[in-house]
Amino acid sequence: MKVDHIIVGQGLAGSLLAWHLLQRGRKVLVVDRDEAVTSSKVAAGLVTPVSGQQYSLPEGIEETLTFAKQVYWDIEEELGQQYFHHLRIARLFGGKRDIEKWAKRLSDPGQKSRYESFAEKLEIDQSLINAPFGGIEVKNGGWLNVAAFVEGIRQYLLERLAYAVGTVKSRDVQCLPNGGVQWRNITAQNIIFCEGWKGVNNHFFGRIPMNNARGDILRCRAKLPEGESRIINRNGWILPLGNGEFRGGSSYDHHYLDEYPTKKGRAEVEEKIRVILKEDFEVIDHQSAIRPIIKRSQVFMGRHPEVNDIVYFNGLGSKGVLNAPARTLALVEHLTEGKPVPRVNDIQVQFEW
Repeated sequence: MKVDHIIVGQGLAGSLLAWHLLQRGRKVLVVDRDEAVTSSKVAAGLVTPVSGQQYSLPEGIEETLTFAKQVYWDIEEELGQQYFHHLRIARLFGGKRDIEKWAKRLSDPGQKSRYESFAEKLEIDQSLINAPFGGIEVKNGGWLNVAAFVEGIRQYLLERLAYAVGTVKSRDVQCLPNGGVQWRNITAQNIIFCEGWKGVNNHFFGRIPMNNARGDILRCRAKLPEGESRIINRNGWILPLGNGEFRGGSSYDHHYLDEYPTKKGRAEVEEKIRVILKEDFEVIDHQSAIRPIIKRSQVFMGRHPEVNDIVYFNGLGSKGVLNAPARTLALVEHLTEGKPVPRVNDIQVQFEW
């Protein structure tokens, strides 16, 4: 069998990569372990434009966000499903320091209009929500149902004979003398490893320092303000699902043993939910998975410096839903048009080999 590209892993990265390549007429084969627990199948999928403890609004986020939403909308149109949900975010201040941090953002004449375009004064029902210091309502946020999205892409690939269940070990990939690669009986121009946290075991890319983190997410039931659909954030977050149910998260553990839920992880998330909710809640499900994180939580990609047809794409982490569409396009343009990989994401530039 001969294809243009073998893609290893069908998480969010592999799914978007396969989609873009197929749209350009390329023949792909996605090989995935089809595991029940992966970061993409468990991920919260949140898009929070104003983020972090410093209430930062990254440069270029306007373009990144617009492009991401357009990509998800295009895929939804093609597949006839909705995966991305446009929601505002109730960002609660934790104290006077948070109020001061936000005031400082607005005091910068060069940035004030940008921040005001993404946020406005918060109004929230404080009979059920702990918001003694108020907060801001962040616009242009939302969440992607990543598990449903990945499954939709999988069905799309199956219909085009572009998906296979299997385990690709990096040492089983052969580089052909005249260019290209071979895995089992399949040859391709190149192979792209989108393995998430399991990329730590790939012998081609062992020098890329990963700092993966296990995260727990709970599905709960509680009394919430009537009609409240916003994501509510205060260190942790809750995502209302309707009928009193919500997802809440998340923990962040770099010292994990495996991807399975732990009592410690559950307790950490429960505490974050208690900071937000005044009423007690019932836990009805507990999931966890491992986020693929590389330095500065950035996405990294590119060709192996010594083996040109071995390609890397990893590190989506907790901001994957926002960043993945634009980063994927950059890699696709490199593979199909020969455009340079952005230096900030290029593994040949950012790491010593």
